[in-house]
Amino acid sequence: MEKQYIIPVAGQTYRNRNGGEYLCTGNTFYVDDAQKQRFLSLGEHIAYMERVKDGWRLTAHGVIQYADGTIEWNYSTGGHFPY
Repeated sequence: MEKQYIIPVAGQTYRNRNGGEYLCTGNTFYVDDAQKQRFLSLGEHIAYMERVKDGWRLTAHGVIQYADGTIEWNYSTGGHFPY
């Protein structure tokens, strides 16, 4: 299945390949478009996501979107429930 790295849009909800829905709450700031494209092409982009059903938050590294619109990421860090 065709896939590509994306920069998720803050405020948009995405369906993960495992069926969960995740809200993008933010992204890494880049100083210019060249830097952004370099990180994106290497799969090193960072997005902050929140699982809709229970509020679990994580930092997603290398978000990938498939042709059917579902997403996944290379790995995540910092998973936690809101304080």
